[in-house]
Amino acid sequence: MNKVTVRAPVRADLAGGTLDLWPLYLFHPGSRTVNVAISFYAESEVSETGDGAIEIHLTDQQYKQRYESVQEMGADPKAALLHRAVEHFKLSGVRITTRTDAPRGSGLGGSSALAITLVRGLSELAGQPVDGEDLIFLVRDLETRLLHVPAGIQDYYPPVFGGLGSLHLNPGKPARHPLQTSAHDLGAHMLLHYTGIAHFSGTNNWELYKRHVDGRKKVQKGFANIAETAIEMERALDAGNYEAAGAALRKEWLHRKALIEGITTPEIDAAIEAAENAGAWGGKVCGAGGGGCIVFLFPPERREAIAQALATVPGRVLDAIPVAHGMTVENDRGAQAVAPSRVRRPARGGETLEQLYVSGGEGKYRPYILAEGIVTHTEGRSGFHQSTVRSYVAPIAPQDGRVLWQQASQIDPERLDIRAVPDPSHTTDLAISPEALMQNARQAEEGFRQFLAANGKTQIFHNPAFGFYSEPNETREAFLVRCNEEAKRRLEDQQERLESTFRRRFDQLRERSEREQRELEANEEGPRDEKQDVNVAWGQALYNLTSGKPAAVAEPGVSSVRETDYLDNIAQMQRAWDRELDALREDLQSKARAIEDISIIPTERNIEVTRYLILWAAAL
Repeated sequence: MNKVTVRAPVRADLAGGTLDLWPLYLFHPGSRTVNVAISFYAESEVSETGDGAIEIHLTDQQYKQRYESVQEMGADPKAALLHRAVEHFKLSGVRITTRTDAPRGSGLGGSSALAITLVRGLSELAGQPVDGEDLIFLVRDLETRLLHVPAGIQDYYPPVFGGLGSLHLNPGKPARHPLQTSAHDLGAHMLLHYTGIAHFSGTNNWELYKRHVDGRKKVQKGFANIAETAIEMERALDAGNYEAAGAALRKEWLHRKALIEGITTPEIDAAIEAAENAGAWGGKVCGAGGGGCIVFLFPPERREAIAQALATVPGRVLDAIPVAHGMTVENDRGAQAVAPSRVRRPARGGETLEQLYVSGGEGKYRPYILAEGIVTHTEGRSGFHQSTVRSYVAPIAPQDGRVLWQQASQIDPERLDIRAVPDPSHTTDLAISPEALMQNARQAEEGFRQFLAANGKTQIFHNPAFGFYSEPNETREAFLVRCNEEAKRRLEDQQERLESTFRRRFDQLRERSEREQRELEANEEGPRDEKQDVNVAWGQALYNLTSGKPAAVAEPGVSSVRETDYLDNIAQMQRAWDRELDALREDLQSKARAIEDISIIPTERNIEVTRYLILWAAAL
C-alpha cells in the first residue's frame, strides 16, 4: 500500500509579521516580512488503510481515532484541519500520523508547517501533487476556512522553500526574495528562547486586524513603523551586517509591543532584558506575542554569556539553528526532494568530490573521508529536540578504496591545518586509480548516514509522576534536583490544603465549645472564666499546629474537665496532621526519585550531511 511522508521546517520570523494578513499590507506599500527556516520540523505520514475508514494519530496530543466516514470525522473538533484536507481531496481509506518538534504555542509557525506537510502528503496520495506557491495558497485558504479569520501567508514559505528570505507583499501576488546571508552564518549570531508560556496567534492578530481596519491611528502608525523596520532588516541581512540586523530586531519589538496590551508579558520582558544586559543587540517575540519564543541576534562571542543570563529567567534556550532546506517528500518508491528543498540529499552521481590536504606529518599522504552531519534527536511525548553537529574522519583503504567507517573517529576540523594544495614534500599512497577512489568515496556517503544513525544515540530522563522530561544536556543529577524541587513545591501546595482542612475542624470544635459555654452560662453553671480558658487554649493549639510546634496538653489538677477534653481533641488532630503530612512528604519524595531513562536513536531521516570530502593526510 502506498505511503507518503512529508517533512518541513518551521520558521523564526525576524520582522514584518502580521502585515502578511490581507489586506493590511495594501495599506502600507512596500510591506515585507523577513523570516528563516529552523531545525524544528513538522511531519505528516499518510498511507492507505485498505478499507474505507479514516484513522488519525496526532502524536503531539497522544490522540488516536478511527472514523468510518468523512462525515463522522467532521464531527470531531480535534480532527478539524485533517478533515478539511481529506474532504478537499475526496479521500477515504487513509491513515494519517502527524508530529511536530516545536513546542506547542511557541510562535514558530508549527501549525502552518504541519498543514503544509499534511496537504502535500494527501495531494500525493490522491495522485494530484500540489507544490510551490499553489500549495501555499491552498493551505492558506483551508486554514482560513477552518479558523474563520484571515490567515497570514508568511508562515507557509519557509516550510516549502527553506532558508532565509524576504517576502515582498505586492498587490496581486507576493514575491519571495532569498537573502544573501547564509543560514549557517546567521546561526552564529542567532538564538531562540522559549518562555514556557504558550500563545494563540489568532487572538492578538485578529484584534490588531480589526483595529487597523477600524481606523485606529495608533495601530496604523505602529504597522507603518514595523513595515519600515522590515525593510531595514532585509537590507542589513542582505549585506551581512548582523549588528544592523540586531538593531532592526530591537526596533521592531519596540514598535510591536506598543500596538496593543497582551503582546508582551513579564516573562518576555525579563528574558529580553537579561539577554540585552548580557550583550545581545536585540530580541523580539516570534509570531503574535503573548508568549511563545523570542529570537535574539548578538555577536557570536556573547552567545555563552547570553545563554547563561537566560538560564536565570523563566523558560529555556532551544537548540534550533537556521537551515537552508525546505520540504521533503518521501513515498514507498523512494525519496523525492521538492526543489529547492534538501534534507535527504540525492546520490552525487557524477559530481566530483572536493579534495583537500592536511599540512604536517611524515611519510606519504593517505586518503580519508572528512564528513560532517547535523544529527537531530526528537522525542514526540516530551517535545525534546536537539540538533548536534558531528564531524568524523574515516580512513580509505588505499588498496581497494573502501571507506572504513568502523575506524572513524570524531574530530574538530578547525584544529587541522587544511590546505587547498598538497605539500610537495609528500607523495601519495594509493594502489587504485583516482577515478575508482572518487567513485567509492561517493558511494560511501550513505554509509556515513548509517554510521551516524548507529552511533548517534542520546539519552533523556523522564519522571512519569510529575510529567517532567530532561532538557538538552541536562544530567541525571540536575534532573533529580529539579524533580525534588517540584516535590517540595507540591508538598507546600498540599500543606496549604491540609491547613485549610484542619482549620475547618478547629472551627467546628471551637463553635461547639462556644455553644456549650453559652448553655452553661444560661444555666449559671460552671465558672465564668472557663470560656476564655478554652478559647485561649484553642488559639494556642491552632498556632502550634500551623507553625509545626507540639500541641498543648492539659495539666492534671490545673485544667478543667472541659478544657482537658478540648486539649486532648486538639492534640489528636495535630497527630493526625503530622501523620498525613509525613505520608505526603514520603510519597512525593519517592515520586521524585522515580526516574526513567529514554534512549533516542535518530533515523537517517534525522541526519543532514553538510560536508563530505576527500582529505589527504600523512598523519591524523
